[in-house]
Amino acid sequence: MKSTKELLRFKRDGGRWSTSEIATFVRGLCDGSVSEPQAAAFLMAACIHGLTDDETAALTLAMAESGERLEPMQGSRNTIDKHSTGGVGDKVSLLLAPLARACGLVVPMISGRGLGHTGGTVDKLESIPGMNLQLSMDQLSQLRETYGLFMAAQSATLAPADRILYALRDVTGTVENTGLISASILSKKLAEGLNGLVMDVKVGSAAFMKTIEQAETLAASIRSVAALAGLPVSVVFTRMDAPLGYACGNWVEVAEAERSLSNRSICATDLQEVTIELVAQMLVLANVNADIESATARVVECWDSGSAHAEFHHMISRQGGDYQAGEQAFAACPSVDVTARSSGTITSIDAMVTAEGLLDAGAGRKKETDVIDPFAGIVYHKHVGDWINTGERLATISASNRDCLEPLTKCVLNSVVQKETASPEVKPSMIIQRWTE
Repeated sequence: MKSTKELLRFKRDGGRWSTSEIATFVRGLCDGSVSEPQAAAFLMAACIHGLTDDETAALTLAMAESGERLEPMQGSRNTIDKHSTGGVGDKVSLLLAPLARACGLVVPMISGRGLGHTGGTVDKLESIPGMNLQLSMDQLSQLRETYGLFMAAQSATLAPADRILYALRDVTGTVENTGLISASILSKKLAEGLNGLVMDVKVGSAAFMKTIEQAETLAASIRSVAALAGLPVSVVFTRMDAPLGYACGNWVEVAEAERSLSNRSICATDLQEVTIELVAQMLVLANVNADIESATARVVECWDSGSAHAEFHHMISRQGGDYQAGEQAFAACPSVDVTARSSGTITSIDAMVTAEGLLDAGAGRKKETDVIDPFAGIVYHKHVGDWINTGERLATISASNRDCLEPLTKCVLNSVVQKETASPEVKPSMIIQRWTE
């Protein structure tokens, strides 16, 4: 058996690791015999040379088996989760999990922190005072069995090898790799005891996959590896060029999700379209509904009934969160409105400029030790295609530190492109295409 140093040299030069070599490396990540610099070297080599399908499958299964797993629920075929490849303003999970539960599904959602320029569901939920995302496997099991819903961070014992690599990918510039993305997603999902998974693969300038061809390559990898583990996967490809919804940040996205669940009519149309589509696909995958039309009707009915809004608040309370305390803390933070400098039609809102500005303001991490400002955020009041007048409110910015408001103002003004005259355009659907089971 090659030493870790020899394996890394082999991978550096484009070599392919065997299943047993990958399993040995993953065990070393967990027992400490593989150091953090060695793990980072593997990630860089994998990004440069890529991973084969066999290597990706071996890495996925080894990481899934590196810790504890939730056993599938007895007698239930309705345990379904959703995963997004990440974007800007993507708070879909915050709406989707309680909505899917209200529709009758069991949703054990293990989420991640911010990765690269994208926000993380865990960071967003942790902006709620007292919210406990660090749950033991016993707590996760109890919440799933009793209430059919939890949203949690990856525990120390669930796919611990992935937890180590995930943190390193964020700070070593090794995020955008198909094999690493596939293995990271599926290792956690396989440990959840799922009956099915719906993937939201983002495509566009603010996505990790910039083109539909790249997105299809990733989706094919995920479905191939999932098939080896017997996990059905449906894929929805959605647009990610402009921020999704209105809010970008941590608390501000939670607040937008809460308001949207309370009243569907005020939910941003793009956010609403993506959320309904994904929950409907979850229902079809679980055989709760036979077709997407009846599933969509069910989602809308549950949303309008208020049951999903109630599930949202019940989940927060069960996990120690105090939503009202979050509202009060945010209200005390410095905030300011950014107004338009000219009149015109908004032709684009650059999500990458938005993300980079928020990162600079402390809404994300540049290195592992960075402390996130939960209240740093941008709430746009206009969407692409909207007309705005000079002096009209374009966005509201906030941060715990008043010094961050000026750069956030510049971020908003730099992200928005206007034209004095622009032909009305029909906004394209957020759904690009679907791969269903």
